[in-house]
Amino acid sequence: MSPTPLVSVILPTYNRATTLDRAIRSVLDQTFRDFELLIVDDGSTDESHCILEQYSGLPSVRVISSVHRGCSAARNIGVTASTGPLIAFQDSDDEWLPNKLEKAVAALSVAGSGVGVFYSNMIRVHEDGSSSDWRSPDVCRGVLVSETTLDYQVAGIGIQSAVIRRTCFAQAGLFDEALPRFIDLDLFVRVSEHSDFHYHDEALVRYHAGPGISTDIQATILARRYLIAKYRKRLRVQRHHLAFQYLLLADALRLNGSKYRSRALAVAALLRSPATPRVRRKAADILRVTSMRYFVLRRIRRWFGNVKSIAVVLSNFGS
Repeated sequence: MSPTPLVSVILPTYNRATTLDRAIRSVLDQTFRDFELLIVDDGSTDESHCILEQYSGLPSVRVISSVHRGCSAARNIGVTASTGPLIAFQDSDDEWLPNKLEKAVAALSVAGSGVGVFYSNMIRVHEDGSSSDWRSPDVCRGVLVSETTLDYQVAGIGIQSAVIRRTCFAQAGLFDEALPRFIDLDLFVRVSEHSDFHYHDEALVRYHAGPGISTDIQATILARRYLIAKYRKRLRVQRHHLAFQYLLLADALRLNGSKYRSRALAVAALLRSPATPRVRRKAADILRVTSMRYFVLRRIRRWFGNVKSIAVVLSNFGS
């Protein structure tokens, strides 16, 4: 490793003693060698310290201990402490394939400075041991929402697959520590405002399913509300973009047992963008599951020409 490595790898961890060694080893086994590995222990209370002691003496590894503040804060600590012009992220329960960094560095070295992010596909490893392909989306600079999915265009990019130029953080800022979920998505949204993304159509990460913030429905609800508020101005430019975000929040509320709020948001979405097929289908699915579909559709027909009623509904959920 050179005095200033080309790549800094940030690996935050919290109580992942059973998977941490696998994640670390997959970084240290990379074919590309000019990197430093910063492991940020976010206040673990399990046996993680025993694993970290095995690696703390290696010249390419730095272990940073912190009080428990969450994944965003741990990543930000790592980014701030790192030195490389390229920054990669590994999760403490996933695996990189051995040539991940080699492929990323090769691509970024020939790309122009306007390309700020390298990312790839992943292999999704399910809890039963089976696996499936995880295909990442295409990304265009300056685009917030994909017209194909009506979700944020960067949704589905794994931070584990990404290598990001340090200059991107200077332009877009660090991870948002107020977010309980969709931390990576939010960063990629902000970076995509200023930079191009290089998509590598090959799986370079083994992404292991399991419990965590990605399966926490309450965290999903809080994060979706937060993102709607954060990007409301841009979402409102196209009525169906905001409507579909209402529906994704409604679906999370339904899964959490909040059927009334879920139905109300589904109605608000329909009133906002009644002519969009994907919005209609998603709203119908939510209303059908919550056993109110036909009642609500009758109400919508009654309200549709009443501007005052539409304004009242939307005022409850933001327009």
